[in-house]
Amino acid sequence: MNYIFALVASFLIAVLLVPWVKKLSFAVGAIDRPEKNSRKIHKKTMARGGGLAIFAAFVIVTFFLVPERNLQYWGLLFASSIVLIIGFIDDINSLNPWIKLSAQVFAALCAFSFFGIKIEAVTNPIGQSFIFVDPNIVFSIYNHQIGINIIALLITTIWLVGMTNTMNFVDGIDGLSGGIAAIAAAIMFFLSLSPTVHQAQTAIISISLLGGCLGYLVYNFYPAKIFNGDSGAYFLGMSLGIIAIFSGAKLATAALVLGVPILDAIWAAVRRILSGRSPFSADRGHLHFLLLDVGFTQRQTALIIYSLCIVFGVIALIASPTQKILAIFALVIIIILLLTVLTLTKRRKAQSS
Repeated sequence: MNYIFALVASFLIAVLLVPWVKKLSFAVGAIDRPEKNSRKIHKKTMARGGGLAIFAAFVIVTFFLVPERNLQYWGLLFASSIVLIIGFIDDINSLNPWIKLSAQVFAALCAFSFFGIKIEAVTNPIGQSFIFVDPNIVFSIYNHQIGINIIALLITTIWLVGMTNTMNFVDGIDGLSGGIAAIAAAIMFFLSLSPTVHQAQTAIISISLLGGCLGYLVYNFYPAKIFNGDSGAYFLGMSLGIIAIFSGAKLATAALVLGVPILDAIWAAVRRILSGRSPFSADRGHLHFLLLDVGFTQRQTALIIYSLCIVFGVIALIASPTQKILAIFALVIIIILLLTVLTLTKRRKAQSS
């Protein structure tokens, strides 16, 4: 019953708050002007920062319904708040990418070091687990000793920062980042209720995020009335990255749930680096832009990507560890083929026009 209440409450709070967030965004200048960027597909000035409504709904509902607000819960709020704030500042006045990256790394390091949010083990395809618990470095802060395993620190930081930017990379068309986050939160909810995980706290957190995303999508699905902005995308990415760690999800499980945006983000970074540009620079090489450029509508594009996320998310729930590894390979092949076919189709259309 608490789960249904959390879903409905976070949905309604987000629905009620988005119009106020829209007014706030215009008041402080957190707006997106299409004339300033040729990549933009919208035609009028839009409010950014819609993720503030998801964040507020999420915090309110989880604060009252999470059964045990332990240190890791506060770590989730702390880290996601840091990236939300830096993202909203960027929504108002564009920041240097390295400043944003530094804030994300800081949030991830704090989550690991002070709140115990960490990836402590990685399982390889044949079932062996590599556990990173024993500290390599021990230091003292105010007579309190902190032990850190460097490998665990690196993997956790890369995962959280990577997820934060992954959600930002896919936030390119109406409803995409919010919809993907909703699907991922739903999968994490069902995963947390499974016999192998069985975490009521993670279930409440996940379904609260799902409700907030659905409430936001009322205004953001095509045709959008407000955008997520860097603030919302960063918050969703950091939160989902941490929830995946909460749920005890193997990296293979989390990689399947969010495999499509992760692979698209990796492809974007590699493509830009190979062309001598910053991995944070913008272009129209993302999967969603390629689908648009070959003739799909925004609505169709979002639904195609949703479908891929749902299929592989369900596989993540029901598959064995070996099957998950095979599914990851299959997803990689599908995305590579899809990107290749769409890129070639786009070039042929450009040459014939």
